[in-house]
Amino acid sequence: MKKIIRNVIIIVYAVIAIVVTVCLLSYNQYKVSEFGNKSLLIVDSSDLSPNLKKGQLAILDKSAAPKVGDEIFFYNTYTQNIEIAYAKVTDVEGSGSTALYTLAGGNVNQKISSDFLIGTESTAVKIGVLGTILGVLESKWGFLFLIVLPLLIAFLYEIIQVIMEMRGKPKQKHSEE
Repeated sequence: MKKIIRNVIIIVYAVIAIVVTVCLLSYNQYKVSEFGNKSLLIVDSSDLSPNLKKGQLAILDKSAAPKVGDEIFFYNTYTQNIEIAYAKVTDVEGSGSTALYTLAGGNVNQKISSDFLIGTESTAVKIGVLGTILGVLESKWGFLFLIVLPLLIAFLYEIIQVIMEMRGKPKQKHSEE
């Protein structure tokens, strides 16, 4: 029974390590994980959207073209620090990948290209405190302590076991009969 529990823990740990690593390798230039048209947005501010709470993970779909009146998440590159912002679409010029959106809301009153669109709030899938957990695991210290060091310890343990096995048994001659 102990062996089964240990194996389940190892498998769960391996899956978490792989998922976090894939998320980190899928970062775009704005440090948001992107998988095709889907983006994983970790809500780290309670003023990002009235419908999102701090610590949630929002899965946003870029393929749903926003219409006038939709609330969208986008990369705000007009400030010194590039940030993720939230605003309401007041006008749409063009369509598809060449669309230009006029936005209003909060401290935002600007036009953005569809290149900076992350997704609409109406199509966002929100998942509880998973954003906080993923944020900790994706941080450099979280990744080091929760992923790298345990893997290093396991690797060193295996090397020690191999060395002890080699020292413990004398070489045996194989005889053919």
